[in-house]
Amino acid sequence: MRPRKVDLAFDWMRSQPRRAFHYRDEVWAALAELHSDEFAVSDDRKTPWFSLHRDMTQDARFLRGDKGMFKLVEGTIAEVTSAEVAAVPDVKEPRVWIFQANPVLYRILEALQHLDRMQFLTNRYKDRIHIGDIILLWMSGNYAGIYAQARVVEGVADRKSDGADAAFWADPSSGATTKPRVVLAIEKRFLGNPLLKTTIAARKGLANLMILRQPNGTNFPVDAGAWELLRPLLPVEETHKPAREVLTWAMKRARAGKIYDESCNELLERFVAETFADGDEHSRDEITSWFAANYPLFKPITVQCDIEKYTTNFRSRVHYNATPEHDLLFRVDDDWARLRLYRPGDDPPPIHDKPGAPKRSKAKTSTKAKQFSPLDRNRRLLAHLATLGELTPGDPEDLGLHEAHLSDWLDSLLARRPEAHVVTPLFLHLIDGDAGPSAFTTRLAAHFMGEHLRRHAPEPIPELEEHVWARFGRWHLTQPHGGDQKTHAYLSVPIREPRDVAASERLDLFAQLPPKVIGDLIREPEFLSEQQSWSADAASKLEGPLSTQLRRSWKRPLLLSTVELLVADDGQVLIGEMERTDVMARNYVVAGLPLCRHGEWEPAATLGREAAAERLSQHPVAAALLQFEVHRLFAGLAGDVAALIHVGGDVAHLELDGAGRGPLWRHVRSMLEQVGYWPVGASTQDSLWAGAVHVMLKNLELLDVFEHDGDVLRLTDDYQSKIKAHPGHLQNRGEKPYRVRLSQFLATFHGGQA
Repeated sequence: MRPRKVDLAFDWMRSQPRRAFHYRDEVWAALAELHSDEFAVSDDRKTPWFSLHRDMTQDARFLRGDKGMFKLVEGTIAEVTSAEVAAVPDVKEPRVWIFQANPVLYRILEALQHLDRMQFLTNRYKDRIHIGDIILLWMSGNYAGIYAQARVVEGVADRKSDGADAAFWADPSSGATTKPRVVLAIEKRFLGNPLLKTTIAARKGLANLMILRQPNGTNFPVDAGAWELLRPLLPVEETHKPAREVLTWAMKRARAGKIYDESCNELLERFVAETFADGDEHSRDEITSWFAANYPLFKPITVQCDIEKYTTNFRSRVHYNATPEHDLLFRVDDDWARLRLYRPGDDPPPIHDKPGAPKRSKAKTSTKAKQFSPLDRNRRLLAHLATLGELTPGDPEDLGLHEAHLSDWLDSLLARRPEAHVVTPLFLHLIDGDAGPSAFTTRLAAHFMGEHLRRHAPEPIPELEEHVWARFGRWHLTQPHGGDQKTHAYLSVPIREPRDVAASERLDLFAQLPPKVIGDLIREPEFLSEQQSWSADAASKLEGPLSTQLRRSWKRPLLLSTVELLVADDGQVLIGEMERTDVMARNYVVAGLPLCRHGEWEPAATLGREAAAERLSQHPVAAALLQFEVHRLFAGLAGDVAALIHVGGDVAHLELDGAGRGPLWRHVRSMLEQVGYWPVGASTQDSLWAGAVHVMLKNLELLDVFEHDGDVLRLTDDYQSKIKAHPGHLQNRGEKPYRVRLSQFLATFHGGQA
């Protein structure tokens, strides 16, 4: 009598040397190869497979798991007798392979989240890959490594990828082509904790893996020795959800820079078209919640910025290059809880240009220039310099000025720099206080003509101004002595010594090492001693803008910025789409790096997120904001008082001991003045301080430096890791003297003492 199919399945499963569980398709394929008469494979094998599946399900010797997996009941795997072993043909030890997926061609991470079986190309080793072989699924690229373990359940055959896995090809025609493929059953997923290439490469004995030496290809063998070293490195815990940054990167690779098939703008337009009816009011939270539920990889700040761009009466939309094509929504009574469709003709005209922004037409500018009186022209120039601190290319044209007009000022109030004329400390000294054009020019007139006119300075005196411009319009004041560092502090450029440069380069190299390598190195006493020496060099040389200012103890002029950055979905700062004068040296020249250096700006120019964050953090306001959180991170080690940045209703407050301590901008201003920064011109106005701190927080969020944790702003994990990984990071050791001052400042508030 022929043995029942279920008995053959039982005999085969208990004879397997590695494990007692298998997927149903794997059992069928193995038995079909061993007993072709009982398990003939045909085009229609539904009925014979169903009978075996049914019998195994009803047999007490088998336990049925999820997703078609069968396991033998405990105790049924008794010792196999020599006769039983002889009755079952030899089963070869399964080989181990690495199958590589390129996220540009196939969305492997998304596929692994949704599929239990997938077809995979076998471009090489077609005659050596067999059913039962172990497959390690590798994703190439920036986050290269092993993301899953699978098993071959159907051998190599010419197939089309026309099943559920076909949807994940970037080019659908790639899956529709008949090519040699195997069918894999996914056994384990490590999507959130992959075994990365850097970890594998650092393990002694694995450097000769073919995928490390010759990574171009799809199928790579792993020999027995390498498998013995590699297997213990595989994560024990399964994770079915990739890290957000990894998934975002992979999806953009497959979609030519897009996270999803539709952009955030397109999805917003579709949501509004499907949800908003004429007259209906909805809230911003309703839109952001829909994005969070359906498109979670879009950052909340990105969605918020797009909503602002499409809201016709939101003033900041001008920073996102809003055009009539974006005139979609209307905010009711400045309340984000009430948004409706924009009604042309009934609602106020949409905001498309910056309030008071001068037009860029050369013809109109030249006409206006001829109409300006000397008094009006100089008033405009003085007001511009008092607010912005410099003249960049394009500004003279906007102000109706010619080079001849500027020559009147060059020796007295302006200094030349690449791409800009910058106000001198003398100018900033003169405008301390009210920067209004009339009072300001009168103040200059009083200074030029002598102390006996100072009694007139508080009141505008047009006649006096006319007299000054007519008589002294080309009169040049003597420049302060060039060697006076305190006078020219903000124009000086510190010279870094060679020793400092060498230490920085070594620290940069150290920070780029894989975490495991760093972990191994810091356990070695010799390396630790050397690393501490580097840190000492960095601590004595590399200083942040706040600690540098604290050490020099001189008054340094400070101008504020309310420029909102334009950041694309991929994190690039779109400096080419922003006003050139907003991203050149303006508002950063007195303290910190410009967002866009000489020669970087062009209409399509972009700046990487990390580079923009580094430059922005050189501005004293950004540095001070970062230090509240950096101090909090380190305060626990020293037992210092720490504060939180609490945001409620778009207003940031400082929170200490669970109680609010007033607007954040007041504390930032107080700290910067204590350090020695000297607000001048328009920077003396409280309203500008409040706006500048609000915009700076928003920019830091856009650059992934800050993120919301409920109503509290925190440094992102990624930015925290940069600080901790680099001993000489400016926000780490470089600002330590300032953090001591900040600790003293916060201590005065502790327990309600201030």
